[in-house]
Amino acid sequence: MRPGTGRAAATMLLAGLATATACELQISEPRSGRVLQTVALGPAREVELSYLHSVTRTLVRETLALDKQGFVQQRIEFSVPGPGLPTEALPGERFERRAEGFIYDQMRRRIGVLHMRVDPAQAQTLRAAGTSHALTRWGATALRLAAEGCD
Repeated sequence: MRPGTGRAAATMLLAGLATATACELQISEPRSGRVLQTVALGPAREVELSYLHSVTRTLVRETLALDKQGFVQQRIEFSVPGPGLPTEALPGERFERRAEGFIYDQMRRRIGVLHMRVDPAQAQTLRAAGTSHALTRWGATALRLAAEGCD
């Protein structure tokens, strides 16, 4: 073997493994499928979605994990109950009522691909790997959020 050949082969193998295990979130237009943004998730494979509830106009924070099957809701926090928000904990989940609101934790609610309508008035924001992404920058529209490469 020529000097340096083994090192080059090892570097290529590691680069290939890094690419194969890169977990990303793709934000796209649901009808056309056009990818608007790709967000690297890092090793945590977790995102936070925050928004103003359309009826109560109060902040809602959801924590979602991603795997090869898509999103899994893990936690949701809100100050005022409203339409579409949980009303009771499922078996194995933890519910907590605090002075500042309600928390459902240890959730394992599978969502898969997340289809959502965003509106600037609701200020939907995605936080992933230490960065913040305003989902409303494309205006009032429908979005599709899906996991890619999250084996």
